[in-house]
This record gives sequence, C-alpha cells and structure tokens, in this order.
Amino acid sequence: MIKHPLEDLIETYLYEKDITTQTREVYQTILKQYIAFIKTNHISHATTQDVEIYLDVIRLKGCSVQWIRLQITVLKGLYHYLSMNQIRLGLDVSYACDIMESIKNIRIKIMISKPILTPEQAKHLILYLKDHRRCIWHFRDYALIYLMITTGLRSVEVRRARNKDLKMIHGMHILYVQGKGRNSSDEFVKISNGLFEAITDYIKKRKDQNPYLFVSRSKRSTKPMGRMTFQGILKRILRDSGLEDTHITTHSLRHTAATLNLKRGGTLEETKRLLRHVNMTNTLIYTHAIESQDDQTISKLEDFILGENNQT
Repeated sequence: MIKHPLEDLIETYLYEKDITTQTREVYQTILKQYIAFIKTNHISHATTQDVEIYLDVIRLKGCSVQWIRLQITVLKGLYHYLSMNQIRLGLDVSYACDIMESIKNIRIKIMISKPILTPEQAKHLILYLKDHRRCIWHFRDYALIYLMITTGLRSVEVRRARNKDLKMIHGMHILYVQGKGRNSSDEFVKISNGLFEAITDYIKKRKDQNPYLFVSRSKRSTKPMGRMTFQGILKRILRDSGLEDTHITTHSLRHTAATLNLKRGGTLEETKRLLRHVNMTNTLIYTHAIESQDDQTISKLEDFILGENNQT
C-alpha cells in the first residue's frame, strides 16, 4: 500500500515530542491504527467528520472507553502540532486548521475489578488509625496502611520490606522494594515526611530482633508476615474504623493509590511510575494519558488524601 504523507509527519512529531520510550510506543500503536483507517478509506487530508467516523468505527469494534479516550488525546496532540507548525514544516494550508479542536473527550469511569476507597474514606482510615494509636500494633497498623495508600506498594512488597530497606538518599527518604520473587531490587518508592515519621514512631517502640519492617505479634518470629496474617489485620482495621462494608482487600489499597493519584490530577506517566509498571498498557485501565508534570507524586497524593501538608 502506498505510503500516506501523514506517516512522515508522524515520525517528525514523535521525534520532536518530549515523551518516554514507553509512551512513544503507545502513540505509535494508536497512530498506526489511525493511518490504516485513512489509507483504507483513501483520505488524503482528514476532516473533523473523518475523525468522528474513525472513532465510531473503533467503538463498534468494542474498544474500551479508556482506549478510545487515549486515541482522542493522541490525535489531539498530533493535529495541534501540525496546525501550530504548518508554515515551519511547509505543509499544505489544510493543516493550518486543527480538526480536533471541536472534538471533546469522553467521560471515563475507572474500570477495575476490585473495590477502592474514596478520597474521604482514605482520609478517614488514615486519620482514624493515627488518632487511635495506643499499643505498638496500633502504630504498626497506622504506618502500614499509610504506606500502602500513598505509595501503591503490593501486599507482598510491604510484607517483605526490611528495616535496612529504609534509606535516606540525597536528603530524600526512600524504601527499596522487595517482592514478586526477587531477592533484591534497585526499585524504590519515595517516603513523605509524614509517612517516615509514622514508620519511625513504630520502629522506636519495637524491641524484637525481626529484620522485617512490619511484623506480627509473634515475638519469636524472624520471618516476614504471612499473607493470611496481613489480610486478618486489614479486616480488623476496616471493622474498627467503620469501613467494613467497603470490602477492601490488601490489593485494593494499591488500586486505591493509583485511582486517587489520577483523581488529584496526576498524569498517566506519574501513575505508571507510582505503580512501577513495566508496560504502560497496564496503567491504561485507570485513565487516559496526559502530558508529564513535575514528579512530586507521593507528597501530592498524601496532600490530596489528608488535605494538609504532611501534618500527620
């Protein structure tokens, strides 16, 4: 099939666009699909109506709302670029008009299989645990839940975290991540000041020799907390805090962190980094892609949930 003129323009657009390799791959996939449509329909210069027909076609094919919204975002970026650079690139005058300007993005719902906490519920849970600290286990529960909701760590990663994994690097508190079958990892999550204080308050009260960051009530154990023990702790926490009807699981807390990060205005790139996804398509279940912003994800997410600047 003859090469469409837009294909070279897309290569120039992606070359000049400041995005990550993973994001570029997603853009290329979407634009390749779009190019196939306009070539099949012998469209030399697409119009707004052509794009609307294209979107209707992919809807009829059963594409998800998330994918359609991402398609709109990518096409908006492309045609805005072409209209702004029509003279510089020596393009036909038809490109001076941004054909995507009148196309509005569609509403989207978070499509995940597990329940999540609302911002109000997340704030209630964290502050409830903070205000009801009495014995050492209350300090553990507060730090544990605080960590999961604001970093998106998996249950296994939290259970396998060791005391030595908590570090200070270049003036920043971090926690190296262990889990998913790895014995060691260069991955880490940033720890906000409020969360660091919650963790250290718990550590100061411990007198055991267990090397793990969060431990069960067994004083003799030197092993990581078991999965069932962890689930039991969460079940008790939800019951005591009045959130038992939410049916939240340990993995739901990871979904909660991702969803609330997007609701506070975080980008797909930030959420991908928060969840440490290898492939961006895994992050697309939460929302559409938008441009990268300054990466202050952990502190911004904490502020969104607690409504204050690390005053915990």
